[in-house]
Amino acid sequence: MGLKEYPIRKNSLFNLLHNFRLSIFLISWVCAFLSIINDQNIFVDFGVICFGLFIFLNLFFLTLQSYFIIFILIVLSFFLFQSLPSLRELFEAGKFVLIFAGLIPTMNLVKSAALKINSIKETQKSLSLLSSKNSSSGFQITGHLSGSIMNTGVFPMLSASIPTSSTLDYRKKVAEASIRGMASSVVWSPFFVAFAVGQVYIDNFSSWMGLAVGLLIGSLFSLISVFLLNRDLNYNLFKASLVCLKPIFLYLLAIMSIIVIFALIFNLTALSAVILIMPILIVFYFLQNLKELKFIFANTVLTMRKNIDDIVIISLAMMIGFLITNSDNSNLSLNIFDIQNTPEFLIFIIIPLTMCFFSIICIHPVISSTLLLTVFSSNIFEINHALLMQAHLIGWCTGTLSSVASLTVITCSNLFNVPSLKIAFGENLFVVILFSIFGGGILGILNIIF
Repeated sequence: MGLKEYPIRKNSLFNLLHNFRLSIFLISWVCAFLSIINDQNIFVDFGVICFGLFIFLNLFFLTLQSYFIIFILIVLSFFLFQSLPSLRELFEAGKFVLIFAGLIPTMNLVKSAALKINSIKETQKSLSLLSSKNSSSGFQITGHLSGSIMNTGVFPMLSASIPTSSTLDYRKKVAEASIRGMASSVVWSPFFVAFAVGQVYIDNFSSWMGLAVGLLIGSLFSLISVFLLNRDLNYNLFKASLVCLKPIFLYLLAIMSIIVIFALIFNLTALSAVILIMPILIVFYFLQNLKELKFIFANTVLTMRKNIDDIVIISLAMMIGFLITNSDNSNLSLNIFDIQNTPEFLIFIIIPLTMCFFSIICIHPVISSTLLLTVFSSNIFEINHALLMQAHLIGWCTGTLSSVASLTVITCSNLFNVPSLKIAFGENLFVVILFSIFGGGILGILNIIF
């Protein structure tokens, strides 16, 4: 009997610890929310302590892949710092990362709520009725706009639109289109972690300008790639695929407009506006759909559990980035490979290509991004910081698409039932290389002009 009872006690203890970790993470979320409304030290300090405890406890429950990434971060820090950061410096870095603690639960809450909206179901029905000639364009455009708010939460919606009798070739085609659409919205949407990482290095105004440039580049990328990869596609077929967006377009436009207007009126960052506005909008949704409350809450918790490794890794990388740029203890040298003499035009191509290369060999974009942004945000380079942020976002997009180890590729692979190698190293690999070169080239030209 004792042998049978032991696993039960073990599992109960594990679940208790897991729930405790999630609880303190949610407390840090609340503190991040309150600190935006009223910048009181008590909210910030308590939030940092809770989030720090959350990170520490989760260090013992990570995957081997995550330990490998953390090891790389430690090695990187060894070369970037003259000595260990002080407790005060670590706490200041924690204050910055606290905004990230508010972003993740907010995004997961949005994903869960979106899956229950009727207009989403109407879009799913429209996607399922598309012909083979315009299915790719329909899934990519829908993935791009919906993914700008739902992130990877768009994949359950899109994958559920596929007929059950679909062949592997068809699933691969629409999976590639879906992930290409979702990932490319990284370049302009404030709902992504990539934006939080990039904001370490630029001011509030530059971040908004970066998203404005990203909206232009993301739109061009979507249009060009849709027609480049679908030779049978014509204007009429493309127009028909846009009909899928009709049920959700006004909702997406309204959400983005509210966030932008709210941020500009109250002089908030895009991230702060997202963290404040989205929970309020979802509360209004709850009041009208109380029957969906249980599902949304349960799905949000489940999603957060699945993302713990990414939360830990990105948080640590963001702390390193903050310490490098704000500490006198930094040992970063620009003399490596004579990098200070690199032409500014080439920098905008080097950043996304480098991030893409490291992602292909399964090194998380947050590592390459932290190093590259730290180097090139230096005053030595005459670079527009809004464009620098955009180069980073293009690199994050291409890195996400080309890594078999990325959460985006893994999630897409599982839901569409397509091998991850086929998604990462299929036609999208060709696309991301072109995007890195031409997208970076456009940024380089804009940097010369402005």
